[in-house]
Amino acid sequence: MAPTLLALALSLAAVDEPALSARCDRGFAADCRDLGRARLAGQGVPQDDRLAASHLTRGCEMGDPAACSDLGVLYAVGRGLAQSDDRALALSRRSCEQGAALACSNHGALVAEGVGTAPPRAGPGEDPVMRLFRKACDAGVPEGCTNLGSALDAGRLAPRDARAAARAFRRGCDAGFALACLRLAGLVQERADVAPDLTVTALTARACHGGVAPACLAVSEPAPAPTARSPAARLLVEPHAFLLGIPGTGGFSPGELAPRGALGRPRRALGEVRRAPPALRAAVPEPLWPRLGLDGPPSPAVAGSDPAIERLLAFRRGQLGECYEAARAAPAARAEVHVVLFVDGDGRAAEVRAASAPEDAPLEECVRTAVEGWEFPVSDDGYSGPFHVSQAFDAASGPPASYAAPGFLRPALRDPACVERTLKVPPELRGSAGALSVKLAVDAGGKPGLVHALSPAPDGLVTAVVAAVQACPWKAGGDADGRPLPLWTTLTVKIESR
Repeated sequence: MAPTLLALALSLAAVDEPALSARCDRGFAADCRDLGRARLAGQGVPQDDRLAASHLTRGCEMGDPAACSDLGVLYAVGRGLAQSDDRALALSRRSCEQGAALACSNHGALVAEGVGTAPPRAGPGEDPVMRLFRKACDAGVPEGCTNLGSALDAGRLAPRDARAAARAFRRGCDAGFALACLRLAGLVQERADVAPDLTVTALTARACHGGVAPACLAVSEPAPAPTARSPAARLLVEPHAFLLGIPGTGGFSPGELAPRGALGRPRRALGEVRRAPPALRAAVPEPLWPRLGLDGPPSPAVAGSDPAIERLLAFRRGQLGECYEAARAAPAARAEVHVVLFVDGDGRAAEVRAASAPEDAPLEECVRTAVEGWEFPVSDDGYSGPFHVSQAFDAASGPPASYAAPGFLRPALRDPACVERTLKVPPELRGSAGALSVKLAVDAGGKPGLVHALSPAPDGLVTAVVAAVQACPWKAGGDADGRPLPLWTTLTVKIESR
């Protein structure tokens, strides 16, 4: 099958959304990424930018560099998320450093378009942006080859080299990227000698079959309706404009922001969504209702469901475990903290309230502050909510733990392999390999406690790791004089395929 036809077949393949969603919920980052891409492109599922952003966020926060690269593009163009050049640049740079080759091309495109500063030049060699494009192209990324060809053709970042530009465009075109075919057609029309075995008509037809409407008009074929495979308008009218790429799409332009809503469309105010549905009230102990603003009349609606936000809340709940390290009013008592929040149209948490049972003001403040820092997909409808998230905090077994200073003896497992050997991964989470980092306090007697995950993971996996950590014998840490004392320590647990 020809590359362009293969790409088309893959783009139209059915997506098993329930299976992908279930695996994403169980902590498989690659499935969150694939589901996000499918939602963005409308590939086998209804197109939904907000759900795409939600799925890609989960994949990124679980450590998948390719998901972070895609997320950076959404931030750059303000699609499903509040536009942020800083987030876009940081995500693309970090993803590139972690091995996502497409992110290197995206990083170069952002810098070339004036977002941030270029990487440092290593001596008198190639321009750093050109180096990023070349790195992506050499890794087989068609978007990277297209950007490399555009730079070589324009002579903007390096002396013009039409033959090298044609070779780069050809690699992108042969990989099924329509925009590369279109730009190669333009170069061949100018200089037929750069690719004597190719014709402008054949290249333009390949671009048309890849979803480029102007190419279809040029070869007298019906123009396709705009889809995710259609390149951004600016990429078609500016032949040397650099692009941002997400697999399955035709390319985005760093200088072309996604439109937000319709002019004059009414947006919900906070007062319109204050009343909580009965299901939310039922999830919170009644004595906490007044402190969380739930004591008024309930909403007649069944629920103000918003999967893009609710899935992120469920996924991020474990991050609240960082508040184990904060001061607590009653550390000897187990506490459960409930949070009620709203989300504004720009994806920011609003009017966040926290209440605990038993009441623990410092712990509530820590949890509230953490939730206030969370961001969510944007909404043209304005405010949404209320939403609920809760987290239980175990009782501390003794005096608060401190951090090891220089010269201190750190707590350690008596048998370094004990946790991996003891770990019982739930059946539904088997079949993956990876690691989970946890933080815990080991008291002066060597008893571990207050175990919490440092990276997002499914509840079932965290529960299994905590049980294994607590089941294994530990050696207590001590100060510089060898006196035992409670200390915080971290542990990375390998989750082997089993």
